[in-house]
Amino acid sequence: MVNSAIQKNENTTCTPVKTEQSVTWRPPVDVIETKDEVLLIADLPGATAESLDIQIENGLLTIEARVEPRRENAPAYLLREHGATKFARSFNLGDGVNTNAISAEIRDGKLTLHLPKAEAAKPRRIDVKSA
Repeated sequence: MVNSAIQKNENTTCTPVKTEQSVTWRPPVDVIETKDEVLLIADLPGATAESLDIQIENGLLTIEARVEPRRENAPAYLLREHGATKFARSFNLGDGVNTNAISAEIRDGKLTLHLPKAEAAKPRRIDVKSA
């Protein structure tokens, strides 16, 4: 992986992090490098495009999602384990990512971030001319 593309700075397991008023979950993430981009794939069950907040500030990529409890028309729950959930995860991005061209999509609770490599970080072939 391009060392300057993304830097791991925290535990990679899905674990709860206790904050003042609630529990925030750190979702599991896969990071895949291709020739032209780095893909960041996060599991955010129940999250929608509207519930996501993705920001970049000073090289720090922050992903946050708030999932509201289910609201089915059940007359009475026998067991209810799904409540409001908050997910959060942060990554340090290096100069190897073109932050102006980052895109994202979410489908079935799986967030995919496309982090295009900066031109300077992409491998290129140097042509050699004979003298």
